[in-house]
Amino acid sequence: MRVNTGTARGMTLETLPGEDIVRPTSQKVKEAIFSALQFFIPGATMLDLFAGSGQMGIEALSRGASHCVFVDNSREAISVIKRNLNKTGLFRSASVAETDAVRYVQRNRNRFSFIYADPPYRKDIAGGLVEHLGKLLEDGGLAAVEAEREAVLPEESDELILRKRYDYGNTSIWLYEKKQSEEEITE
Repeated sequence: MRVNTGTARGMTLETLPGEDIVRPTSQKVKEAIFSALQFFIPGATMLDLFAGSGQMGIEALSRGASHCVFVDNSREAISVIKRNLNKTGLFRSASVAETDAVRYVQRNRNRFSFIYADPPYRKDIAGGLVEHLGKLLEDGGLAAVEAEREAVLPEESDELILRKRYDYGNTSIWLYEKKQSEEEITE
């Protein structure tokens, strides 16, 4: 696994052992996501949920995101994320939280312009998570949720609406946008 573009381009990132425990986002999927969002990422504040090795947030920072919060409940994952941030020289633009991602989303009040969530497959987390992500997004913010292709996620929630679904092999990326409030529409 390596960084595709930006200041850390070509750097190889450490991964967590055991694909039965960790399922890193493939290079193909990562490149497709960041190609679709190439003009949105520079200057963005990002939340990387279920961060694993931190590759998605590190890619965003390398491409010009201003800050990324990495969240994972595994002590081993947090150690790998920190080593990858140090290796790429991106640690100053990052915060790392060792906590349960769902609990973080439910309790946090910070706002982000982009959220990437990659919950474990087949654990029925992704759909319920969508209901909570909108409150963490800035106006006009985007949330990408990675799930297995068979997963059925909502097309909208109180604060989010599905912008597009991308399918890659057995993976789907559900890209949501924060809905405009009534005041924004009438102004």
